[in-house]
Amino acid sequence: MKEIYLCLDVGGTQIKAGAIDEEGNPVGELLYFPARAKEEREKLLHHFVSVLEEIRIPGDKTAGVRLAFPGPFDYERGICLMQGLDKYDRFYKVNLRQEFAERLGMAPERVRFANDASAYALGEMGFGQAKGAARALFICIGTGCGSAFGVNGVLAQPGTPGVPDNGYIYDRPFLDGCIDDHISRRGLLALTQKQLGTAMDGKALAERVHMGDRMAKACFLVFGCQVRDALVPILEGFQPEVLCFGGQITRSGHLFLPPVEE
Repeated sequence: MKEIYLCLDVGGTQIKAGAIDEEGNPVGELLYFPARAKEEREKLLHHFVSVLEEIRIPGDKTAGVRLAFPGPFDYERGICLMQGLDKYDRFYKVNLRQEFAERLGMAPERVRFANDASAYALGEMGFGQAKGAARALFICIGTGCGSAFGVNGVLAQPGTPGVPDNGYIYDRPFLDGCIDDHISRRGLLALTQKQLGTAMDGKALAERVHMGDRMAKACFLVFGCQVRDALVPILEGFQPEVLCFGGQITRSGHLFLPPVEE
């Protein structure tokens, strides 16, 4: 009987879920679920447990649950600290480790959490685009703006020059608010509303570009300039060799990343 870990990559819009064995090999399919990030607490808890139950492998032992979760979050204790970020407000100060463990019938210590951007960074440093880089910066644009800093294949230690507290950049002042207000899905929705008169996410805006809409293409480049301007002080302070972008919007990266590349 194999020991299996149930793994969730939790975003504000979507949850990606799959099982892996003790050697890190995928078992079964990678599945996608709506996040339902604005629902009431009990409905949300039921939803998460249903997702975990769906990816359980019959006949194999569930050794643990691993969740990559956006911050702010007390990852050591499993307590969600997100509030006012347009996602998971109902989980604020909820001990998710205890809640999931009780509902799944397992010991709390078998349920562990990590920052979602940090998990992305570890994957890229271990197996992907940042493998072998001495210094790497990771930016995940989704419901908010996640970030992580890597040094020689591991997450940067607290106090590393150029690295903010917890590796978070989302709350740094930018334009009329903070980075999270602009470099995010809601930031793009606000920008398209202002520029085009219709609020659109990255997918809808990309469809307009592919239909030949020049104003939509120009709007994407404005978003790219905002990404560039938000990151310049961070890039200057940390001096990474590699900059990796993640999140659903990066499917349209060729439409907004040219200002950053320049």
